[in-house]
Amino acid sequence: MTAWRNNFISMNKYTRPSIKLKEVRKIVLHWTANPGASAESHQRYFNGNAIKNKTYASAHIFVDGKEAICIIPLDEVAYHANDHYERNSSGTVYRGIPELEPNANKLSIGVEMCVEKDGTISQATISRTVKVIAELCKMFKLNANDIVRHYDITHKPCPKPFVDHLERFNEFKEQVNAILNPPIKNPQNEIPYPGILKAGSKGDSVKKVQQKLNVTTDGIFGPITERAVKQYQESSGLAVDGIVGKATWSKLF
Repeated sequence: MTAWRNNFISMNKYTRPSIKLKEVRKIVLHWTANPGASAESHQRYFNGNAIKNKTYASAHIFVDGKEAICIIPLDEVAYHANDHYERNSSGTVYRGIPELEPNANKLSIGVEMCVEKDGTISQATISRTVKVIAELCKMFKLNANDIVRHYDITHKPCPKPFVDHLERFNEFKEQVNAILNPPIKNPQNEIPYPGILKAGSKGDSVKKVQQKLNVTTDGIFGPITERAVKQYQESSGLAVDGIVGKATWSKLF
């Protein structure tokens, strides 16, 4: 059973052009910026008014606190991440993810998080989106580092809460990675998670991390330790932020 249900919109040139994806290199995370509208209401919009209004826009999967709906088959293009939002000083269109050039729509899956009436994204929606994207990563043989924000591609502030607070995006990727790479439980050797460790942290927990990473064991989380953490995260398919969160700690120990 998948983490979403299929309710495909009709084929049309505006929201479902029925163009085959070349391949899937990234999962692009969005927010709808449409307070109070559910996944089902977005399916109706892209199957109705968006077509009538000749709006070239769509995404593959919409997620709210109750369900996730795939409105475009995952082997087809959706118009979600190739907008001309910003230009470089040379006049060329800004593109921040080289792997998705020249057209991100043909090389990625778009996932939209629905927004509550107060303009926030609920924890239920975020948790469901984590499960959806983890399943997509398994399906297309991707890892947490292959999750990008719409912002990373075009500089459009989407999803805005994850643009304004990068740590929330990194935590999201760590949650996905925890599903993709569950730690092997060994109660006899398990070391309890001490909480987030980052630049400036001190103490025995920092020493344990330093010992694992073969750097100077002084109990001070400085630049050398941070660099070693980033290298470890990159090699392990974790979100690369230099912070030892729960997913990184579990992988280390």
